[in-house]
Amino acid sequence: MNSSKKKSQVAKFLFKKSLKNGNVDPLRVHHILKIVGNLKPPESVVILKNYKRLIKEKIAKEEVIIEIPKKPANSKVFEQQLLKMTKAKKIIYKLNPKIVFGAKITHGDWIYDTTLQTKLEQLTIR
Repeated sequence: MNSSKKKSQVAKFLFKKSLKNGNVDPLRVHHILKIVGNLKPPESVVILKNYKRLIKEKIAKEEVIIEIPKKPANSKVFEQQLLKMTKAKKIIYKLNPKIVFGAKITHGDWIYDTTLQTKLEQLTIR
């Protein structure tokens, strides 16, 4: 087994230890970073890069980002349905005045873009 593969496996093991009830636990992450930080640089750099990537991917799956022109007044039912569908833990609203109509929803690597600009671009391509 090559060294790079072994370091990747160590990062996956540390990532699994960072989870509590399937979610990233900041205290566990902090503890693991202290331990890995004490390793010599050649060993720790690859492990930390892989570990960081895994943590970022997991956090992205725990939250849904909704980009809209303004926050709707009656969004509770929509939020509950969206959290249930995506199994995310929280919703983050990003207000974007450049969006005239529609919304852009991001969950992990999944993007649902129904903005007016995107629809117009799709029409011009056809």
